[in-house]
Amino acid sequence: MQEHYLVTQGNNLIEARQKKPLTTREQKIILTMVSLIEPTDEDFKDYVISVKEFHEMLGLEGREHYTQLKKIVEDLMSKVVEIPSDNGGWIMTHWVSRAEYVDGSGRIQLRFAPELKPYLLQLKTAFTSYKLSNILSLKSSYSIRLYELMKKWQHLGEWTCSVKNLREKLGVEKDKYPRYGNFNARVLKTAIAELNKKTDLSIEMKEIKKGRSVEKISFSIKYSPEKEIQVPHLEKKSESVKEPSTIDNLREKMNELAEGYQFDTAFFAQLHQGASLIWQDDAEQELEFLIRYVNEEKSVKNPLGFIKSKITSAWEIHEAGGRITFADLQPVKERWAGREEKLPDWFTSKDEPAEPSESNPELDKEKEKLLKKLAEKKKRTTKDASTS
Repeated sequence: MQEHYLVTQGNNLIEARQKKPLTTREQKIILTMVSLIEPTDEDFKDYVISVKEFHEMLGLEGREHYTQLKKIVEDLMSKVVEIPSDNGGWIMTHWVSRAEYVDGSGRIQLRFAPELKPYLLQLKTAFTSYKLSNILSLKSSYSIRLYELMKKWQHLGEWTCSVKNLREKLGVEKDKYPRYGNFNARVLKTAIAELNKKTDLSIEMKEIKKGRSVEKISFSIKYSPEKEIQVPHLEKKSESVKEPSTIDNLREKMNELAEGYQFDTAFFAQLHQGASLIWQDDAEQELEFLIRYVNEEKSVKNPLGFIKSKITSAWEIHEAGGRITFADLQPVKERWAGREEKLPDWFTSKDEPAEPSESNPELDKEKEKLLKKLAEKKKRTTKDASTS
C-alpha cells in the first residue's frame, strides 16, 4: 500500500453504529479496501489484497495460514453496520457481500455490499478523508473509531458528544464497561493516548457533568502532520497512472489562485469538507472569494490559519441558522495605525448591545425645554378638566 493512500467515507458512515462491532483486524481490512477505491469508480469492484500483505497488515505470526485468514474473512462477512439516514431513519447492511481466494494466486478479493455505494463512491460533499497510514499501526478498535470521529470534526477543532452516543459510535457493547470510570480508563484514555502517539492528531478531552455524573465529553482536536507514521510499503495499486480526483483538481485550481501560500492535500480536504457542508454546490465559489480577499488584504500574516479560522466562524453561524457569504469581504486599500482588517458585520458581531452615542449638550437643553412644556400643558389640561 502506498503511503499516500486515502480513506474517504461519507460522514453518515463515520457516524454509523456497529450492532456487532468490527474487531481491529476487521476494521483494517475494511479501511484498506476503502483506500483502494478510485475517485472515478462508479461501481464497486473486487478489491485485491495479497495474502502476504494481508498477513503482515493484521499482525499474524508465523507462516501464512490460509485457514486462519478464511476464518477472519468469514467473521467479517457476518458483521452488520447501522447507518443513520438523512430522513431520521437508518439503513442496516453487511460490510462485505463477496470474498474469494483462488488457490495459488496469493490474493484475496473482497467486494463491498451494494448498499454502501452512497457512502463510498463519487462523494462530492459531507465526507471525511485521511491517510491510511494513520490507522494501520493502531492496536485498539476503539482507537480506530475515535480517530475517524476526530477526523470528521478536525476542521472545527472541537466536538462534544454524550457518553451514551459515544459508546455506540465507538462500538462498545452494552454489557462492556458499564461504569463510566471503567469506560473512561479502558476506552477513552487508552484510545486518546494511542492517537496522540501514533497519528497526525493531538487530542484532549474534558468531562461535562450533570450533577455528579459525567453526561458529555468535549474533545479538542489539533492537526499535527509531523507525527504521522508512514504506512509500510505494500504492492502498487495499479501500474496505470492514477487519475486526479475532483478535489485534487480543485486544490490545484485554488493553489494557482493563491499568492504566496499553498494548500497541501490533507489540509485542503478538510477545508473543502467544511465549505461543502456550509455552501454545498457554491463551496468552490466561496473559497475563491476568501482566497481573493486574502491575496489583497495585506494585513493577513498567516493566510492558511486565517482561511481556516474564517471557515470555522462561518460554520458556527451556519449551525445557528445564519446565511453568510464571503462575497461580503472587502479588503482595506488604505489603513491607519492599528487597523488590522475590514470584515463584514457577520464576521465580528457577537450580538452585543451597541454602545450609546456621546451626549450633545445643545440637544439635551432643547429636549429638557420640550419636556417642561409638555408637562405644563398636561398640568393645565388636568386643571381645566377638574373645574369644568
